[in-house]
Order: sequence, then C-alpha cells, then structure tokens
Amino acid sequence: MAAQVTAFKRLEYNVCGELLLKNVLQVGQAFRWILEEETGHYYTTMMIPTISVSSGIVILRQTDDSVVEYAYSHEKWTSEQVERHLFSYFRLDIRLLEVHEKEWKLTDPNFAHVSTQGVRILAQEPWETLVSFICSSNNNISRITKMCHGLAENFGTQVGKYCGTVLYSFPTSEQILENGTEDQLRKLGFGYRAKYIMETAKAVVAEKKKHGLDYDYQLLEQMTTRGQSYEMSREYLMQFTGVGPKVADCVCLMGLRMDHVVPVDVHIGRIAKRDYNITATKKELAELKSEYNNLPITRKKVNLELDHIRRQLFEKWGTYAGWAQGILFFKEVGSTNGSTSEGKIKKRKLEKTTEVTPIDDKTFLKLKVAKVEA
Repeated sequence: MAAQVTAFKRLEYNVCGELLLKNVLQVGQAFRWILEEETGHYYTTMMIPTISVSSGIVILRQTDDSVVEYAYSHEKWTSEQVERHLFSYFRLDIRLLEVHEKEWKLTDPNFAHVSTQGVRILAQEPWETLVSFICSSNNNISRITKMCHGLAENFGTQVGKYCGTVLYSFPTSEQILENGTEDQLRKLGFGYRAKYIMETAKAVVAEKKKHGLDYDYQLLEQMTTRGQSYEMSREYLMQFTGVGPKVADCVCLMGLRMDHVVPVDVHIGRIAKRDYNITATKKELAELKSEYNNLPITRKKVNLELDHIRRQLFEKWGTYAGWAQGILFFKEVGSTNGSTSEGKIKKRKLEKTTEVTPIDDKTFLKLKVAKVEA
C-alpha cells in the first residue's frame, strides 16, 4: 500500500551555495537514498529519535540551487519536527561558505581554487553509519549501496511504499542478530564482511545490555561523545570486529559530529602526498606510536603513516578539517548516481554497473554485471 505523503514544504534556510543534494546524497556518505530520475526526488527511510524510534519516509527535491523542499510520511511527525531534523541532518548550523572564505582560504592556498560545490558532511544515525562503513571495506559505492539496501530489505521493518518501491527501516542490531546469519549475508553478496556485521551486531547487543540502554544510537553516542576524547572514542569503536581506524573515523565524522576528524583512505592519502607533500620521518612515527601506549587497540590497528597524514591535515584545516576532506574527496573522485527506483545502481567510469532484480519485496536475487569502459 502506498504511503500517505504530505505536500512538499520549503526548508526554511538559504541553501544557495551551501547544499546541493546531488553532491551530498550520492557520493559515499549515505547509502540508502534512492533517486527517482524522472522527478528528481530523493527518498529514504529515517528514524527521528527525538520524536519516535519507528522510521518514516522522507522525500527531498531541489528546485534550484537555493531551494530544498521536503515531504514525509509518518503519523506522529509534524512538519516542524521534520524540518528541525533535516536542519540537523544536513548540519545547516555550519555556514560552509563562511568557513571556506574565512578559514580554509587563509590557511590553505589550494582552497582559493576549490569550490565547496554544495558538499556537506551529514549527521547520520550512528549505528547505520557504523554498519555502512564496515560494508565499505575494500568496496565501491555501488556495492555498498546494494549491501545497505539488502540489509534493510531482508532484516528491517517495512515502512511503506513510495514510487512503486517498498521501503524498509535500517535493521537494529537485534534484528540482524535474531533474523540473520553469516551464511545469509554471504549469499546476499557481503563476502568476508558478513562475519564482521554479525559479530558487531552481537557485540552491540551485549554492550547495550551491559549499560542498560535500549537503542543502538544511545550506545554509540554515550560511549563515544560524552566526556570522551576523540582518541578514546576511536579506541572504543575499534573494539568491534571489522572496524579499523578509517571506518572508526568515518563514524566519528559522519555519525557523531566530530567535525575535525579526517578519515584517510587511498584518495586522501594521494591528495596529502601530491598536493601537500606530507610525509613522516621515522622520529615522527615513533613519537606518534608512543602516544598510543595506553590505547592497545589503536596501537594494534593504526597505520602510523596514515595517522600522521590525518594529524597534519587537521593542523592545516582546523575545526572543520573533516569537511575540508569531504570537499577534496568529492573533487578527486567525482560523483555517482546512486540507486534508482528501477533497481539500477549506476557507477562512474572504470567501475561496474550492477542491475538488481528483486524476486519479491524482501529478496535480491539476480545480478547482471557489466564493465563500463573509460
């Protein structure tokens, strides 16, 4: 049954230059937004924990560079509550153009030639962010997108139907643990990440019981952001199976609002060496290693050369270093079209296009894979 959707309302914020949906929702931060290509609508399911822990459908459209409009379907939500959530989700409290002009341009001459392009760092639900970036290990955006949709469709709760697509909530740790198995996830194409997800779900369920918490987001927020340093938060996140420094840093930045954190992957590492000539001496690496004597997980998992790059970029870019990284990442790798309501996931050149044919409302089965020429 199709969801009852409200009329579109304008997001009361001047987004001109601050937010371009196509450059935020389709480039490897969030993986469950679907683009309806004919209308230009983006839609997904969201939980707004300040209102209700049940998910609703959120639809967005951008009529021009200065206007974003939203609609939604949830009986307990009001337009004011949804707008506040979207304001928070897109971090519209941060004046990106002002940061670019008054901070980055002054400390980094490269930013005199780099536009922000409406790229923003999202404030996502921490549990979904954690699982999504576990899926990102040695992966591309198309496959991560397919995995995240697969988790929702196979283990989440049905929320409603929009544009002919049945939508599901992202599953909780309990739903994955109780209804999923490693073998099931492998059959869905998760590979070795299947074990990571099942073990992480098991650990999060145990941690919530230990601390008397009901919800995944409560655990990750309370155990990382309240009175904790970034280093201790990263140490906590890396206790989960399949979570290394890069995944932990993505969760800190995109799920926990630690704006200064710079996740360093192969693209950012290349930028650091090519454009900023950042290298580490043996002495610098030894000093950095000694700082982690009391952080055994970090000491075991961290790549000191990449961690040195993270620190150097933070020193250069400051409070919003993670945002600067996001803009340069976008400039480096370009954009991808994400998933469409027809079940297609389009990729940029040199990667793969995967056509996903659902057997029914719950299961992905048939995959047709073709290489895309450069």
